[in-house]
Amino acid sequence: MKPSQALLMMKSVLKGSNTPFLLGGTGIGKSAIVRSYVDSVSEGREVLVDEINPTAKQFGFIDFRLSLYESVDLGGLPYIDDENQQKRAFLGNLPIGGEGVLFFDEYAQAHNSIQAICGQLLYEGKIGDYVLPKGWKVICAGNRATDRAGSNKLPSHVVGRCTMINFEHDTNDWLAWATKNDVHPDVLGYISFQPEYLNVFDSKVTSPQPSPRAWTRLSDTLKTNPPEEIIQLICEGDIGETPAIEFMSFLSLKNDVPDLEDIVEGKDVEVPDSGGLMYATVCALVTVLKEASNSDITDWFENSVAYIKKFPTPEFGIFFVRSLIGARPDIVDTSTYAQFKVENQDLEV
Repeated sequence: MKPSQALLMMKSVLKGSNTPFLLGGTGIGKSAIVRSYVDSVSEGREVLVDEINPTAKQFGFIDFRLSLYESVDLGGLPYIDDENQQKRAFLGNLPIGGEGVLFFDEYAQAHNSIQAICGQLLYEGKIGDYVLPKGWKVICAGNRATDRAGSNKLPSHVVGRCTMINFEHDTNDWLAWATKNDVHPDVLGYISFQPEYLNVFDSKVTSPQPSPRAWTRLSDTLKTNPPEEIIQLICEGDIGETPAIEFMSFLSLKNDVPDLEDIVEGKDVEVPDSGGLMYATVCALVTVLKEASNSDITDWFENSVAYIKKFPTPEFGIFFVRSLIGARPDIVDTSTYAQFKVENQDLEV
């Protein structure tokens, strides 16, 4: 299933007081789905990371990367009390009140002793004397053994205690998420143009490969405006050599885009004759409008939309508006946006 379906399924499983287990390849967005769930159920409350006792106005989110922990980190340290009874001293990293999500990530990479402790929490809602508060939900995630991520086969008791949600990457889902999370326009444009490069995985390859996480990481670096002469090297370090060459070829199309100043000023400009150049033009326009002054943005947006409407399919216009709206939310108040939304009912804001 695709990520949006996985999120809906996860919500239903949690409403039924059961534990979802997200199972998928490396870097395809398991953690992002969990965070999307947290943001949706927090209902305006402040989300506090690693807060074990959030107030009524707060929502807790604790993310355990289980592969980094030992059994005592969750199971506590054993000791003998004054009545000669064995007890456990917990380390104060598990929820004690309020509401929130306890996320066990990298489950399949964890040591067997950690898996056993978490299994007790999944089944009984407690670890020894510790009891998980009723306001907290548990979500698990991990890679498959075939994903070459150091994963082990999941124990049968874990599979039996969780609802397994096996999902793959989906280009449309990722583009919708990436737009809302301010991913660089060049990355958005390239993946829209060449969606097959969103996620390329070969278990025999040990060098970098494209994945949703890798593209997001590259986007963060590109937003710092690195020197032009090292951009390809940066790309190779995130997505690998061949995809980096293809991405750089796409970026080079920017040299051939029409006059952007003429477009935003509403002049008659010839439409590009190739899909790649059209996407490159849209990306360039997004960059220009992001930096437009408040006095110019309304007219520039109107003129840009009018120009992109000349492109052969409405997808270019939808991509343009979606890419721009995160950085310039003021365009929502324009008559151009209102009319565009009516004309394109599938536009999600």
